[in-house]
Amino acid sequence: MTNKKQNPLDTKNFGPNLRRIRLEKGITYEAFAEMVDVSTRLVYDYEDGFKTPRLDTICRIAMVLEVSLDSLLR
Repeated sequence: MTNKKQNPLDTKNFGPNLRRIRLEKGITYEAFAEMVDVSTRLVYDYEDGFKTPRLDTICRIAMVLEVSLDSLLR
């Protein structure tokens, strides 16, 4: 029996949703990175699914994009 720590958030759709919403709002990688206070490289990694942000960062992203957490995670 393994004791893996499970992520309570389902973030598999986060990257594609982030990219879609960012593009719908006409925000560049660079501008978005500055707005969220992360590197441009990290934005690429989030959108491509290589990295998943912490919950506080997801909340900040939702605030910057003026969307619900659900619209980022569904």
